[in-house]
Amino acid sequence: MFINYFSTGNFRNFEKLVGKWKTNDFFKPRMKIFKDCLFAIRNAHGKYNYANVVLPTLISQIDGIRITFINRIGPSFGKNDWRNWFQDQTPIQRLLEIACDIFTNILFQNALPGKPLQSPFWFNRHKIMHGEFFRYGRIEYAIRAFLILDFLAIITAKDNKVQSNSSNSPPIQ
Repeated sequence: MFINYFSTGNFRNFEKLVGKWKTNDFFKPRMKIFKDCLFAIRNAHGKYNYANVVLPTLISQIDGIRITFINRIGPSFGKNDWRNWFQDQTPIQRLLEIACDIFTNILFQNALPGKPLQSPFWFNRHKIMHGEFFRYGRIEYAIRAFLILDFLAIITAKDNKVQSNSSNSPPIQ
């Protein structure tokens, strides 16, 4: 269903999704990268698997946004603290809950070299970025990466509003 939705009309729904991010301070400096990913997706034409090229790029940007955001919240956040914080931002919003679960418990689950994952998905930041998985190039994973970015856009947009409304108070209450 998601593959069909995002691939319709030469991936115009990906373009709409990416277009929503251009005003987000965490995403602005990365927009060229996201547009380049969209260009690669649109021009694959079945000749090559765009997910092999796009997915590591998107994961690195997810990681960069995550780190930048965590540093804004408070650099002393431990791994469980940021996981709990992200999960606390999505109560009663089922799709955001799912995105948060994939983000915190699958993409960023603990991974040790040569050891199996607790949640056995090939969609793991550590295993992909450190070259342990090389069969990660699935279109579904590229879609998940875009949806995680959209989740981060929603979460970081909340922070932008808090930042602009109260310059002397801490970013997250």
